[in-house]
Amino acid sequence: MFSTSKDHVAKNRRGLFHGFSEDLDLSQRRITDRSGNATMIHPPESTSRHAFPFEARNQDELVALLREQGMTFRDFECVTDGDYAPEDAAWNYMDIPHLNYVHGQVDGCMTFAADAVTASVFFQRVPFFRLPLTVLIYQTSRNSITYYTSFFLFLVVIRTEWNSLGPARARVITRYAVGWTNRLVGLAFPLIRWLLRRNYRILMSEDLPMRNQRGALRKKGYSFRMSGEIPSFIESRKIMRQNVVTPEQNVVAPTDIGHWPLRRIAFDELIEGRPLLVGDPNHLGLTVQRRRDSVLVFPRLCPHEGADLDTAASRCKISGEGPEAGTTIQCPWHGRKFRPILAIELPARPSRSQTPWHDFETDKSGLTITCRDSRDVTLRQADWSRPAEPIQPDAEDIPITTAPAL
Repeated sequence: MFSTSKDHVAKNRRGLFHGFSEDLDLSQRRITDRSGNATMIHPPESTSRHAFPFEARNQDELVALLREQGMTFRDFECVTDGDYAPEDAAWNYMDIPHLNYVHGQVDGCMTFAADAVTASVFFQRVPFFRLPLTVLIYQTSRNSITYYTSFFLFLVVIRTEWNSLGPARARVITRYAVGWTNRLVGLAFPLIRWLLRRNYRILMSEDLPMRNQRGALRKKGYSFRMSGEIPSFIESRKIMRQNVVTPEQNVVAPTDIGHWPLRRIAFDELIEGRPLLVGDPNHLGLTVQRRRDSVLVFPRLCPHEGADLDTAASRCKISGEGPEAGTTIQCPWHGRKFRPILAIELPARPSRSQTPWHDFETDKSGLTITCRDSRDVTLRQADWSRPAEPIQPDAEDIPITTAPAL
C-alpha cells in the first residue's frame, strides 16, 4: 500500500488534489476499521476513483510513536456533563463555521476539509498578540476525534470523546497530552496546563449554550438531520441547509407542538430597538420590531441547526432604501442571514399575506397574526424562515366605485 516509487507517489498526489477540487468525494469516507497500530479509513465503493484510504492514529498511538522519538509527555483531563445528546457534542466539535462567530478568543482559516478530517490555521488570542497555530483534526472512532498542534517548544495531542449518560444527556471527556524534548522546557508544564484548562473553560462557556439549546429542542420533540451516521466536517459548511426536523416533520411519531392564538399588535406599541416576542422560542415563534418607518417580522429559530435568533433580532442591520432593502438579521452560530418574513412600510396599507405557518393581516393601525394548526400536512417540509406570500383579495372584497354622473 505504501509504495515509495515516484509513479505511485505522483499518482497519489493527483488523486488527492483531483478528489478535493472536483467532486469532494473524500467527504464520503467513514471510519470502518480499528485494528493494529492505526485506524484505517476507507472510501465506500461508490466514491470517486480519485479518493484514497489513509491512516489515522489515535492519541495513544500517536503519543507512543512520539515517545520513541525521545519526547516526554504529561497528560490531564477535562470533563463536562450536559443535558444534550452525544450527537450534539459530536456536531459541536466537528462544526467548522461556528468558530469565527461563537468564540471570542480564537478564530481561524480552514485550509482543508473532508468528511472525517480537517486542517486549519487558528489564531489564538493571548495578551498582546495573536498566536498562529496549525491544527489537524480527524475522527478516530464513532465517538471521538483526535487533534494536535505545536506552539513554542511544546506539542499538544488532544482526544475528545463523547458518551451517553441517558436520554438527552452526555459526558464529554477531553484528554490533553503535552509533549516536549528538553527537560528544562518540561519545567513549564504546570503553566501550560493552567493555560490549557483556562482556555477550555472559555471555550465551554461559548460552546455549551449551543449544545444545551439543541438538547432543549430535543426534549420538545425536535431532531436534527445528518448526512450519515456521524457528523461531517465538510457538511457543516453548508449553512443554508435546513437540518432542524420539527416535531410535525417526524415521520416516525409526528407531534403537535401546539399553536398560539391570534395576536393583535398595534404599531404605536412598538419601540425601536425593543423587539416584541410573539409565541414560544421555537419554529412557530416570531419577533416583531420597529425599524425607522418599517415594521419587520423575523423567525425566532434558525432552521439550519436550531440557534435561538432572539438576540439577533436586536442587532438587525439595515442598508439601502425601503422596508426590505438590505434588512437582515444574522444567526449567532454560523452567520446565516435572514431577511424579514414580513416587512410593512408605514403608514401601512390594508393587506394580507401568509406562510405555511402563519397568516398576517395588516391595517392602518396594526398587525394581526394567526398561527396555523401545526398538524396541517402542508407543514411537513416547510421552511418557516421564508418570506410570506401576499394574498390577492377576492373579487367580492374589492370595493366597487361608481363614476360620477356627467
